[in-house]
Amino acid sequence: MKPFTRTVIAVALLTGLFAPAAARAEVARIEIMKREDVLAAKPFGNVGPYEKLVGKVYFAVDPKNPHNAIVDLDKAPRNAQGKVEFSADAFILKPKDPSRGNGVILLDVVNRGNKQLLGAFNRARGNGDPTAEADFGDGFLMREGYTLVSVGWQFDANGAVRAYLPTATDNGKPITGPLSMVFIPNDPGLSVEYVSGYNTRAYPPLNPDDPDYRLTEREGMVGPQRLIPHDQWEFGKNVDGRVVFDPNWVTLKTGFRAGQTYQLTYESKDPPVAGLGFASIRDLASELKNNPSAVAPGKLVYTYGASQTGRWQREMVYEGFTIDEQGRKAVDSLFIQTGGASTFGSFNERFAQPNELGSFTQTKFPILYKTTTDPVTGRKDGLGAKIPAGLEPKIFLVDTASEYWDRGRVSALRHTSIDGREDVEDAPNVRVFLLSSAQHGSGSLPPPDTLGDFKGNSNDYRFAQKALLVGLDKWVRLGVLPPASRHPKREDASLVAERSVKFPPIPNVKWPTMVPGGFRADVPGPMSLLPFMVPQVDSDGIDVAGIRLPEQAAPLATYTGWAFRSERAGAPDTLIAMVGSYIPLPATRADRERTHDPRLSIVERYGTKSEYLRRVQEAASKLVQERFVLQEDVQAIVLRAGMNWDYLMGSGKTTQGGR
Repeated sequence: MKPFTRTVIAVALLTGLFAPAAARAEVARIEIMKREDVLAAKPFGNVGPYEKLVGKVYFAVDPKNPHNAIVDLDKAPRNAQGKVEFSADAFILKPKDPSRGNGVILLDVVNRGNKQLLGAFNRARGNGDPTAEADFGDGFLMREGYTLVSVGWQFDANGAVRAYLPTATDNGKPITGPLSMVFIPNDPGLSVEYVSGYNTRAYPPLNPDDPDYRLTEREGMVGPQRLIPHDQWEFGKNVDGRVVFDPNWVTLKTGFRAGQTYQLTYESKDPPVAGLGFASIRDLASELKNNPSAVAPGKLVYTYGASQTGRWQREMVYEGFTIDEQGRKAVDSLFIQTGGASTFGSFNERFAQPNELGSFTQTKFPILYKTTTDPVTGRKDGLGAKIPAGLEPKIFLVDTASEYWDRGRVSALRHTSIDGREDVEDAPNVRVFLLSSAQHGSGSLPPPDTLGDFKGNSNDYRFAQKALLVGLDKWVRLGVLPPASRHPKREDASLVAERSVKFPPIPNVKWPTMVPGGFRADVPGPMSLLPFMVPQVDSDGIDVAGIRLPEQAAPLATYTGWAFRSERAGAPDTLIAMVGSYIPLPATRADRERTHDPRLSIVERYGTKSEYLRRVQEAASKLVQERFVLQEDVQAIVLRAGMNWDYLMGSGKTTQGGR
C-alpha cells in the first residue's frame, strides 16, 4: 500500500473524508486522497455542482460468515479479529449538496479496471480521470442526480481501478497448480505477448523449461488441436534473431499464424483470493446504503456492468452477493449489459483469470433467474435461488445481436428453455431486451475498421441504454412497471435455429449459417452441445425483433451482430468475437442492378436526405412513446443520422462491397 503523506491525512481528517465504518467489519475504513470540484463547480440542472473523490476502501470479511462463499477464503491470512483484509481503489462523483440528488448510488462494476458509466449513459468520451467538459458528455447522470461510484474488484485489471487481494497459501506454503492461456494473433510473427489483451499477467510460469508444458494450435475454438513440440517454442521474445526470456511472451520457431487459436498450458503459483471481488462491491454498497455518515451515502444502490462485468453480475446474483453479511439487501437493482447467458466466469476459483475471454467455458446451468430443472442432470436451480424472498433485486438483461451469435454467450437462453424448444417467461423481477442488429460494443461514425470483411457496426445503442435506465429507476423507486421484455421468440418465429435464418443474398457477403454453436462446460462432452438460436432477419438482413433503433428502422445499411475475419487477419471462415458488420445499401437503382443486390437502394427508399431524416425522426418519436428512447435525445439521433447519410451519399460516396 502506498503510504499517505501527513498533508493528505490532515486534509482527510479536517474535511471529514476519512470515514470509519460505524460498528461494522465489512468496510473497515475509506481514505480519500483527492477531492475537487467537477468542471469548476458547474451546475448540472437542478442538482447543482458535483465533486470528485479519489481514494481507497479497506475491507475486512469474516471467513466464517455463511454469506462469504469465496474460494480459498479459509486459506488467506487473517488479522487479530480473525478477518481477512484487502483493499480496492475507489472513484466517486457526487452532488455537492446530497439533498438535491436522487438518493441513488449507481455503482460501476468496472470492466477490466476501466470506468464505464459516463460513456454508457452520458455518451461521453472515455477518460479514466474525467476532467474536461467532453468527459462528462451530455451530463445526463448528473442532471438525474445519481452518485457515481467505481470500486475495484479485479486483482489483475488493466485499467486504473483495481483490487488488492491476499494470496492463498497451504498453511503458509505456496500453492501451485496448472492453468491455460488462450490467444489468437491478428498478425503473423515469431513472438506473441500471450498475456496481452484478455489474459492475465498475474501468473508467470513456475518452471519455464518444464517439458510437460504444452502449446497447441487449432482453427477456431472447436477445431482439433495440434500439439506443437516443446523444442519448437519457448518463453521469451524474439529480439534481433535471438530469444530474450520474458514470462509474458512466447516464441515459436516456425512462427505464429494469424487467426489461429493457440492454447498455452503450464504451472504457476500463489493464487490470489479472487472471489473477494464480490465482497468488494457488496460491502461498499451496503456501507453507502446503511451508514448515514458514509463518504457518499444513498438510499438505493444500482449496479451496472457490461460484457465481462455483465457476466460477473450474473454470477454475483447466483452466489448471493446482493445480500450483505448481515442478511440485508445490499443491491437493489442490476443493469446487466451484454452478459449473455453466461452464468460463470473465472471470477471465484483458484488461479482465477477474470480477464479471460477466449476459452468460452462460461455457460453452465442455471441460466434463468427463476428456478428451473436441468433436463440433462435433473438438477433444480436458478440464478436467484440464494436470494431470500422479499429481497430480490430488479434486473435488466440487455444484450445485442452479437451475444446471440457468440458461442460463449448464447444469449437466446436468457429467455428460452435450456434445450431451446420453448419460450420461457422469467421471474417478475427480471426484464430481458435485445438491441436489434447491434454489435457487442456501441457503434460509432464513421464505422471503424475491425479486421473484418466489412467496417464495424455503427449502431449507437446508448440512446436506448439511457431510456432503459430511466425505466429501471422508476421501477425501483416509484413502483412504475417498466416496458415489457422485448426480444425474439420461438412462438412467432422471430427466434430461429441458426441455419434457418433467411439472409438476403447480398453480393460478396458470407452469411454465418455454418459456424459452430456453444456448449456447456458443466456436463460431459456428448451432452454439452447447446441449441444455437438467433434472431430472424428481414429482407435487409436486419433483426425483426427487439428494440429497433432508428438506424435499423430507417436503414442505410445492413447491420449485423457478427463479422467474419478478413483475409489479412487470417482464418477468414471464422467470426471475430463480439464484432458486427456495416454493409451499406446500394446508393441508387443503377448500383443495385449493376451488382444484383436484392436490397432496395437508398435513393429508391428515401429520395432525398430530408425525407430520410423525417423517417428517422418518426421512428425515434415512436420509440419515445414506447419508453425506449428519451425525448431529449431525438434531436441527437436525427443529427447522427444526417452524418451517416453524408458518409454514404456525400463526396465520400460508398456502395456495398467492403472498404
